[in-house]
Amino acid sequence: MFDPYLVISRKYRPKSMDDLKGQDLLVSSLRSCLDNKKVPHAFLFHGIRGVGKTTVARILARCLSCVGQDNLTDITSQPCGVCRSCIAIDRDQHMDIMEFDAASRTGVDDIREIIDSTQYAPVLGRYKIFIIDEVHMLSKSAFNALLKTLEEPPQHVKFIFATTEMHKIPETVLSRCMVFPLRPVSFDALSNYLIDIAKREGTTLDDGAARVICEESGGSVRDALSLLEQSMMLSDDDNIIASKSVLEMLGSVASSEIESLWNLILSSKTKESLAKIESFMKGGADPTILYKSLQNALYKLIVKRVNDGVGRHDNTSITNLLYLWQILLKQSENLKNAHFPEYVLNATVIILSITSSFQNIEEMMINNDNPNVIPSKSDKTNEVIDSILNKFPGSVASEVE
Repeated sequence: MFDPYLVISRKYRPKSMDDLKGQDLLVSSLRSCLDNKKVPHAFLFHGIRGVGKTTVARILARCLSCVGQDNLTDITSQPCGVCRSCIAIDRDQHMDIMEFDAASRTGVDDIREIIDSTQYAPVLGRYKIFIIDEVHMLSKSAFNALLKTLEEPPQHVKFIFATTEMHKIPETVLSRCMVFPLRPVSFDALSNYLIDIAKREGTTLDDGAARVICEESGGSVRDALSLLEQSMMLSDDDNIIASKSVLEMLGSVASSEIESLWNLILSSKTKESLAKIESFMKGGADPTILYKSLQNALYKLIVKRVNDGVGRHDNTSITNLLYLWQILLKQSENLKNAHFPEYVLNATVIILSITSSFQNIEEMMINNDNPNVIPSKSDKTNEVIDSILNKFPGSVASEVE
């Protein structure tokens, strides 16, 4: 019989709380609720994409539905996996667990279907469980229709919501739920997990490659597993995934190269900085990825300066670095809208390099705000920056003032 291929993120999807990675506080809280039999009628899990919200919702549904081999077991934080409810859940055939995607079913009529079905007792398990993913996508009227049932649901009903944008959910709904945040998974935990998954798949993932994937995924397990799977498809005959191949796949460059570029920028070596950018581009680097790498590297440098306590009167002081950070933030919008993002990248590097020549940006900013002070050379520099920006398509000359 044909065995359909499962992507890694689905193949290794956790089925118990023991399998969850990097969510220790959440697991501890849920275990306490379940083991003490103090289970609220509505849960809401929120966090970034791919961090495990829907997975946790399904695990919780399994815990609430497990009846044990003797069909007498109460709710538990350790589902047996062999009872009729657990088997039905594994096969996606449990009649009392209904999962809805609020992104595609946003209207009040969809919610009314849920409300109507809450009146019927569960068939297989002890609860009727409604999992609503991306719940923030529901319309205002749909939320309003849900309020009364959400506040006083029948005893056999549990609601489990998941969202990436909790701020879009009405306060009246949030106040009726027990809210649990899911944090981005730490690099160490995610790196070890990726190395373990690669080993199970018969591939060796070196530490450098794992670190690159973790940085790119930003703590999202699903994104990291997708990148791992893509890397495995491009691995050599020895089934070894090295950082170089991952960087080439992503259109990025090594962190050491980005640090080298920042050293040139902070030394105001504009021509050398642009030459380095050009070499990256010829090597297949993506300008948008390079821009993000510049931002990440600058953030790490700022944190290092804060920890080291470097003086404020040199061109790598915290004040100066924060000013460069603002330039990157403002120019990032131009990068998104530009037809030629490499032009914006080059223009931004020029601005950063020129700005890095200022010994004390803070004093210059103060003097510019004081009408009694004779204009400093920063006025002329601003004119130079404006002139540079005007010559680069996709850039806005007023970004640095």
